[in-house]
Amino acid sequence: MEDTEQVQGLGPADLIALAAATMAIGVAVSAIMIDIGTSSTVVMLATVTAFSGSGELAFAAVILSGGSVAAGLISALLVSSRFGLMAMSIANLWPMPLWERLAAMQLSGEPAVAAALTARNPRTARRLYWQIALAMGIGWVAGSALGTLVGNVIGDTKAIGLDAVFPAVLLGTVAAALRSRDTATAAVSGAMIAVALVPFVPAGVPFLVAALTAVLASRVPAGPLGWRTLLTRGHRGADQAHHDQS
Repeated sequence: MEDTEQVQGLGPADLIALAAATMAIGVAVSAIMIDIGTSSTVVMLATVTAFSGSGELAFAAVILSGGSVAAGLISALLVSSRFGLMAMSIANLWPMPLWERLAAMQLSGEPAVAAALTARNPRTARRLYWQIALAMGIGWVAGSALGTLVGNVIGDTKAIGLDAVFPAVLLGTVAAALRSRDTATAAVSGAMIAVALVPFVPAGVPFLVAALTAVLASRVPAGPLGWRTLLTRGHRGADQAHHDQS
């Protein structure tokens, strides 16, 4: 008989909260996409095929800044490419038939992958992954469908503050990236390059060029950045210098 303590999962309340939070994001993202002139059909097609709110927002950012559709699509693909890497990271956590591998690849997302990677055993990893992935997937599709209706009704997303969603999502992504040496290198150097290029190149291009910093970041060893350690060392160094002078 299977030990219930060995195979853990989330409760209904947790899953409902995840679905509700993802649904709210779906509403906001789809409303923004409608606001920039994207048809409801295209929005829903992107919703069920890409499963990437950040990718859609990257596309919207390029379009709103005057960039071309091609630049917007490339930007969206670059932002969304991380999901392929995340799907690869769970490929061998538990035995998967081909259909499950394809489904897991399609529904991969940070919370589900993180839960699976930190699980104590393969069965717990599998349960947590599919609980979170399905809850967020259902919330995402439902929210996106509602967002197409909201976007058509309100017309201007700024009227209810949905324009704040894009920078909030980016800040959340960057904040998480700053925890590791390799991703922090990509985030900081990419931001510096993008800001430097904005006055000189067409809209959308700085974003694409900044993505090349991923090549530089790949040469940096992965691992915790250790801001507390760096700050502590700096403080200790200053105290030591003051002590030597005195």
